[in-house]
Amino acid sequence: MIEMFEPVKELGQNFLLHKETAQKMVGALELSCDEVVVEIGSGLGFITELLASTLLDKHSMIYAVEIDARFAGKLSVEFLHNDNVLVVCEDILKWLPGFNPKQETFKIIGSLPYNITSPILHTIAKLPIRPKISVFLIQKEVAEKITSKAPDSSFLSSFIQTFFSVENLGNVRKDKFSPIPKVDGALIRLRKTPRDISFLDIKKYVSFLHKAYAHPRSFY
Repeated sequence: MIEMFEPVKELGQNFLLHKETAQKMVGALELSCDEVVVEIGSGLGFITELLASTLLDKHSMIYAVEIDARFAGKLSVEFLHNDNVLVVCEDILKWLPGFNPKQETFKIIGSLPYNITSPILHTIAKLPIRPKISVFLIQKEVAEKITSKAPDSSFLSSFIQTFFSVENLGNVRKDKFSPIPKVDGALIRLRKTPRDISFLDIKKYVSFLHKAYAHPRSFY
């Protein structure tokens, strides 16, 4: 396993060190042969290693997207001889909208920085081709918000559940990370629904939801 670097606070780096949680995340992706997987924030490579040992089919592809050049460089060396692992040193919010998978279905996995969880989820929902399954480790309170149902729905839950069915797969204690964050995490799984909404219609829908939750009485 690659060595630990000093975490960068501005990047929201809290590294998952619990192998069983990483295994649960990879298992929740329901992988088969010939898969395309995007990993968000590869960091120490725990999940990348599990993906590489699971997806041995030559037609599979793992895009390990890591913004921190220190980790991206280490991962590039570690997976140099894995032909189906491509380490991408990019900001996921800038890289993902231009991602053009080689096949119509792909999957996403990642332990998301708590400070950009919402922008990442919005970006995924607005993709022209949405992932078939996504598995994320996020802040526990955000997971509860995303999975909430009426009458406890929020803007975020209504928006995400329009495009995906959402499952809470359980909590992850904060002591499973380094450095230890202030709050516990939770695993969620998103499954793509058949809804096909254009980007322009999504913008209108987002505006509608903002107004609905800002002034709920006006919609009764």
